[in-house]
Order: sequence, then structure tokens, then C-alpha cells
Amino acid sequence: MASCVYVSIQMTQMDDPLKIALGESLLQLPQLSSPTVATQRGVSSGEWSALDAYLRELRNDSLYPKLSHEEALALGSAAFAGDRTAIDSLVRGHLRLVVKIARQYIGFGLAISDLVAEGNLGLLRAAEMYNPNFGTRFSTYATVWIRQRIHRAITAQARVVRIPVWRSQRLRKWCRVEEELSLQLGRPAKEEEVAGKLGMELDALWELQGDRIEVISMDASTYGNEEDGKTFAECLVDDAVQHPAERLGNEELREEILACLADLDDREIQVLALKFGLSTANATSFRELGRRLGVSHEWVRRIAELALVKVRRAFSESARWTLSERLERIHSATVRVCDAGSMC
Repeated sequence: MASCVYVSIQMTQMDDPLKIALGESLLQLPQLSSPTVATQRGVSSGEWSALDAYLRELRNDSLYPKLSHEEALALGSAAFAGDRTAIDSLVRGHLRLVVKIARQYIGFGLAISDLVAEGNLGLLRAAEMYNPNFGTRFSTYATVWIRQRIHRAITAQARVVRIPVWRSQRLRKWCRVEEELSLQLGRPAKEEEVAGKLGMELDALWELQGDRIEVISMDASTYGNEEDGKTFAECLVDDAVQHPAERLGNEELREEILACLADLDDREIQVLALKFGLSTANATSFRELGRRLGVSHEWVRRIAELALVKVRRAFSESARWTLSERLERIHSATVRVCDAGSMC
């Protein structure tokens, strides 16, 4: 049994009878039980099926009759005089135009149903503002409003980082000029050439380049194949996390230093542990260390120098240590360094 598809048009001033009619009758369309149109230009089969159902509904000439130029002018005159029924008929007769224009913007980040919905809002606005006394065809006049509404929707909704409409329009103009120049020259257009064609300074063009940055999901595949490729999150390096090789080297260096501290007495271990931050997160100056120990900073400096001489001597002899001796020295020094930190 056919279900219903609701094109998501956000109507303003829903107390208007015409807009209520558009929301309840024009936009409640039967959906085909199985998709009949193949996926095109990145549109899912479900979206294309909904569009196909919408087009089938629009082919009903009794509900959405095609209007001749004379009929559109007559309805436009009545709509300009405030006839809501004429506005309704004018909108119904040009819904196919909205679909035709909306299909040109597939692939710009919005679903086809959203493009049609925004275009319908532009068509409704055009029907309300149309003045036939200027001699312009309604379809020509409505196209401007439909495109403007779609452009604004793409600018506001398709980008993760929203930019002003005027900057988005300038960016589209730049892309169009760059593509045209590249086709004319047979090579990628240079920035100076594009800036000259646009009548912009090169600095202004560089500033505009910031708007061309695209946001990529961290879960996106780096190779375009979700099964074979890795995601960006798996490939990017976290600078806040230490590299495993560097962390391993630091651990080995710390164990080597601790093994060399095993020959020091408790006073020397305490001075070196606090001075170089072996037992705490931060190193301590001689003056601060002397204040904490209740002695002069000169006395602390001399103790540290004598302790370092012993450490260098132990390091030169470390190659002769057996594995069991090294592990025992590391364990003994670790305990004493921890005790030294807790003493202050």
C-alpha cells in the first residue's frame, strides 16, 4: 500500500489559507512502493523515488494545470489585486518549474526534497510579489526568486561552518570565473589571472580562499572505500600524546638513572630527586630547595655536585652489571626516591 511522502517546506505565516493548502494538499504525495528511477549524481534511491512520485503527482493536469502566457498574465493581474485563489492557481501551475530548477543543484549538500521545498517557498514569494504591469513573464520572474531561495538554503544548511550569503555568492563567482579561465587557457588559471578577471586585489582573493575550506568528517575513509581504507581519525597524530618510541626511550633512560642512584646516600638522593624533579612533576631551584630543607643554597649546590660525580662514576660502570643487579638497584633507588619526595 502506498505510503505518503511529505516534502519538508517550512511555511511562514501558516495562518495564510494558500500556505495551509500548500502544506496539506500540494505537498502530501504518494510514494512508490519500489524505486523506479536509478540513483544519479549521488542521490539515494529513496530520495529519487520521492522525486519521481512528486513528478507523477504534478502530471495530474486537473490539480496542476499548465498555464499559457495569457493565462499566467491574467492570474498575475488577479493575484496583484489580492486574489488568493489566483495566487494559488499561479503557484500550482509552476510547481514543475521548481523541480526543473532544483534538479540543477543536486550534489551541493542538500537533499532533492529540501531543494524542492526551498524552491516552492521562492515560488510562493514570487506569486505574492509579481506585478504583470512590467510585462515580464511570470516564469522568468519566479526563476529569480526560486534560485535565490535555493542559494540561501545551500549557504545556510549545506556547510558545517556558515558564512554570510554575500561571501558565498562571491565565492561561487570566483569558482565560476576560475573554471572558465582554465577552459580558455587550457591550464589551471593562476591566482593573479583570476583576481584580474574579478577586479579584485590579490590580498582580497587570498582572504576569500578561507571560505573554500571544506570540513571532512574524522570518520571518513582516506581511500574512499570504507572497507579497505582507514579513517582520518586513525591516521592523524595526536600531538598531546607522546609517541610510543619516545615514551619507551624515556622509560629506559629513567631506569638507567635510577640504577645509578643506588650508590648515593639518602641525603644525596633527596637533593637530586627534588632538584631534577625525579620524585615530583617539577624541578626545584637550589634556593627553594635550601629553604625547604632548612639549609643554605650553597650547601645544597655542593651536595648536588658531589652526588652527580657519584652518578657519573656509576654510569661508567653500569656495563658490568648483571640483569639481576640492575633490577635490584632500580627497585632500591625507586623506593628511596619516592621516600625523598614524601619527606618534603
